Amino acid sequence: MLALIAALVVCQDLQTTKIFDGKTLDGWTKVGGGDWTVENGAIVGRSKPGQQQGLLVFKDPVKDFDATMKFKISAGDSGFYFRVNLIDKDPFCEGFQVEIDTSAETGGIYETEGRGWVAFPDAKLHETSKYKAGEWAALTVRANGDHYVVIVNGTKITDVRDEQGRREGRLALQLHGNMEMDVMFKDIVLTPIPSK
Repeated sequence: MLALIAALVVCQDLQTTKIFDGKTLDGWTKVGGGDWTVENGAIVGRSKPGQQQGLLVFKDPVKDFDATMKFKISAGDSGFYFRVNLIDKDPFCEGFQVEIDTSAETGGIYETEGRGWVAFPDAKLHETSKYKAGEWAALTVRANGDHYVVIVNGTKITDVRDEQGRREGRLALQLHGNMEMDVMFKDIVLTPIPSK
């Protein structure tokens, strides 16, 4: 039995992938406005008022997954998009995003070009998470079937089931259009969850 458990752990580890190498944007594509660079081991996104929304899109579509990363946002409104479909006009995608911004909305789930807020977070939860704009924060996102969980700094911010949501699509980082934006991401790790 112990050997079987060990084998399962190894298989899970083999599926875990760092999808940002800390040095380049290999595997990612820029779409829309703003500017994406790599600085000091982090993806840095910046844009200014008057620019379109900007995306940094990961190359492979995903279904069910766990994702972990660290982020720091000093200005603006960003997000971690998942299961999105790319479109040919601003905002350049439709689907879910985990909200990442300078407010207590961080950690909620919003459906772009769809229903809007799917899960609006309770601001009091950030008293426990100690989330602060301008400081590095840890983010975990799980999408498993219709079940979505978002954890910020170890505190569960969102735990929701949504039968209407998409089951597959792309991952992307966001620069909200028409505003001053300054956001950073690093240590982005993706673990697919096997289909049942």
